[in-house]
Formats: sequence, C-alpha cells, structure tokens
Amino acid sequence: MLREDNIPIKDYFNIWFNREKRKEFYTTSISLYKTTFYHDKSNRFLNILFNDSKNDKEIYFSSATLLEPFEESYGTFLIKFLNANFASFKTFYRTFFCFYGFSILCEFYASIPSLKFFKTEDEFIETYQPIFNKVKPKLKKLQYLIKQCVDYMYNLNNNSIDKNYTPLEKYLSYSIFNNLFKYSTNIEVYYYQQFAHDIYHIASQSITPKIVREHLENGIINIGDSPIFHTSYLSNILYISLFEIASNTSIRIKVCKNCGKYFIPLRNTEKYCDIVYCENEVTCKMIGANNSYSKKRNTIEGIKFYRNNYQRRLMQVKRSNDEEIRIAFENWKKLAKEKIKEFNNNKISEEELLEWIKEN
Repeated sequence: MLREDNIPIKDYFNIWFNREKRKEFYTTSISLYKTTFYHDKSNRFLNILFNDSKNDKEIYFSSATLLEPFEESYGTFLIKFLNANFASFKTFYRTFFCFYGFSILCEFYASIPSLKFFKTEDEFIETYQPIFNKVKPKLKKLQYLIKQCVDYMYNLNNNSIDKNYTPLEKYLSYSIFNNLFKYSTNIEVYYYQQFAHDIYHIASQSITPKIVREHLENGIINIGDSPIFHTSYLSNILYISLFEIASNTSIRIKVCKNCGKYFIPLRNTEKYCDIVYCENEVTCKMIGANNSYSKKRNTIEGIKFYRNNYQRRLMQVKRSNDEEIRIAFENWKKLAKEKIKEFNNNKISEEELLEWIKEN
C-alpha cells in the first residue's frame, strides 16, 4: 500500500529537480501582491511573475501543492538569489520574495507573521519591510558567500584560480574550507515521492506493468524527479540548489554579456540570459540577437550587399505587375536567407557568403 502524502506545505518550502527535463519544482506559501500566475507553454505547472500594474485592493495568499507545484527552469532558485537586488524592500521583493514567499526567512527572523489578507498595499509593506531591513545584512552576507563559490567554480569575473579542476571539485573544496555543510542541518529528505504524489490514481492491489507504463507516460509516476527537499531555511535551500548544479556535469553558470546577471545557458555558446521577472519583459537574449544582427548588417559585406539588393528587387516587384518577377524575388529571398543562416551558424565563411550573394 502506498504511504500517504504527508509532507508539510504551509509555512514550509519544498523543492525537487528533474535533470533530464531541466526543470525544478517547488511549493511555498506566497502573498498575492503584484504577482500573477503564468503558464509557460514549456511548463506543465504554473510559475509566478511580478506584475507592477496589478492594483488589487486586497492582498490574498495562496500555496502550491505537491500535485500542482510551481515550475521553473532548472537552477532558477539559485540564479534568482544570486541576482537578487538588495537596494530596497521593493527591489528585493520584485526580484526574489514575490516568487518564493517570506517563510524561508525564519532562520534569520524567528517570528515571521503568518500569511493573511491585507486590505492595503501600505499594510503589506509595513508588515514585511521592517523584517527585510533587519535581516538584510545576513542575506547580503549569504549572497556574497554563494556568489564567491559560483565565481570560483566557473572561473567567472576573470577568475583563473584552479581553472583546470572541475566545478564539482572546486565546489567541494570551497564548501569544506567555508563549512557550507552547516547549511544542510535543517533539511528533511523525502525519497521515492514520485510513487506517492497521486495515490488516488495508483491502486496498489490492481497495479500492472501496463498501468505503470501509462503512469510513466502521463507523469503520475516520474522516476526522473529527485527526492523532495523540505525546509524553511533559505540557506538550506541554497545549499541543496548549489550542490544540485555543481554535481551536474552538463550544466554551467555564466554571466550575461548584456545585463551582468548570472544565468544557466541552454548551450555553452550562449552569451545572453533569458531572465524575466515580469510579463512581456524583453530578454537580453532577444536584445543581444537584435544588436548582433544590426551589427552584422552594418559590417558584414555579404549582408550589406544582400540588403541593398533586397531593397532594389523589392522596388522592382512593387513597380511591376509581372507575376514571374514576384516569384523570382520570393525564390531569391528564400535562398539568400538560407545562405545567411548558414553563415550565422558558421557553416560558410564571410567570403563565401559575399561571393554567393554577388553571383545570385
């Protein structure tokens, strides 16, 4: 018989990971102040975004569940803490608290208020801003400690010390020297919870390999998920998240060339992050791609030649009613874009691109 799902949710934090899908899941209790629930098309479950335009008169609270947790990209909790802005309560809330709630501060502040309805924004801020002001020095110290570890692990900020060692080897060295293991003393680990997340859909007396296969396909049983880590201590969550990243040889952390934030690239060649805090926020990846294209368009001879010919041939199409001219233009445009794509993917050289454009 399956054991029942008895992991505490309210006023606690639970997190678990799926390396294969590059996802992490968590449950927490949050205040619905300037936040919105967003369902990213690549996620099975909701995630939270900041919404500065939201002006609800009352501020409610909500909790995710183990059956319907919040879902984010792999390593997001660690990355958001590394990038959290401590300038004020509002900036820190916008870049961290609004996603994860206040209960994870109980190691620094013993009497975190229980979540409740707030009738006004001022009442909400007056409740939590003094807590932030008091714990801010400890949070900044913790952030600095984790940043130093990440910089060392991945040779960031022109850090070339011990560059020939792996991130895991350097993480363990740093952890032993700085006793990061002390941040693992308030964690409970729940193993094999993938079999207990949906006990009402899994009848142990009638289980068969066919049913197991169906549950593996629909996600009711997910053997790819890690154990669930349960705590209310921010430092312990960071310890687990940092170890998870350090021990994953297919992952690395980089610094965005546009905004300077830490991020985890999908490919090692990526230079720009796709970090967003708000709805419809433009990512550095999009800005970088546009800037890169503009720079190429103005400096690469083949692309300059293409743009000039594109405008000339477009005018010919607009001035003519000849269908053959239009078809020839569309075919040429398609072939030229494919050649430029080959150049962008380093399949042909700048000289080969220019030669092809001129010949065609």
